Amino acid sequence: MATLAEPGDCFSCGSKLCRFAHSTSGRRAQRLVHLARGEQIESAAGACVTFWIVLSGTAAICTMLKDGRRQITGIERAGSTICGPMAHEDSPIWLEALEPSRICEIDLSDDIVALQDDPGFMQVMFEVIHTRLEVATRHLTTLGRLDSTERVTLFLAETAALSDGPGPVHLPMSREEIADHLGLNAETVSRIFSRLRKSGLFRFLSPTEYLVPDPAAVARRLPVTVGRKPHNPVAAVRSQAGRDGAGNTQLAAGHCPVVHSTEPAS
Repeated sequence: MATLAEPGDCFSCGSKLCRFAHSTSGRRAQRLVHLARGEQIESAAGACVTFWIVLSGTAAICTMLKDGRRQITGIERAGSTICGPMAHEDSPIWLEALEPSRICEIDLSDDIVALQDDPGFMQVMFEVIHTRLEVATRHLTTLGRLDSTERVTLFLAETAALSDGPGPVHLPMSREEIADHLGLNAETVSRIFSRLRKSGLFRFLSPTEYLVPDPAAVARRLPVTVGRKPHNPVAAVRSQAGRDGAGNTQLAAGHCPVVHSTEPAS
């Protein structure tokens, strides 16, 4: 069962959405959810009026096919803003933590009619949807035009490019989860890992850690560019924060922690 953080433990205003989360119904429009690996937040049927902001950790957008196979349609890292996908009776969709994660959920369903007339809100919505379309288009290209070895190579290269620091790259996903994301099976992913290890392009320290000795050599093997690390508004807000005399975090002007509801996670 997911647990909720204490109210105020959030810097999600860097996502630009929290300014609109002031429900006129009196119900809190935000909650901060702590998810352990494997825990989920399910999307609800209806219009796309719920947003998830990944504050820390890594999570996956998942869907289930009728025959029981799972497809991971997106890997979301800190800084990602996700427009909660609509659920369908025959195609449930959920956000699943691949490692311990903090998710800010913003539900604007009570005020969506009024917000549709707010130019500021519509601009933020456009930015969010445009980013999601870019991510989806890139993933479609990966699945549609890259062969299995290129898919795995690109996945490992981008995971390294998106990681923090020069040290070993942490891989939060199992071989099966990688297969579900790349449209392959786990056996194929394992065989490709072995070939890439022998090629010297990647040096695996353990099943969950690896190094990329020569990123340029990896890039030359790929027909597409390796994705760059996106701007992380949460980290930007934290970097602007100072400390008071007692050592407590003080946010820069224009930013403030958001008080969330403490309703049980659904």
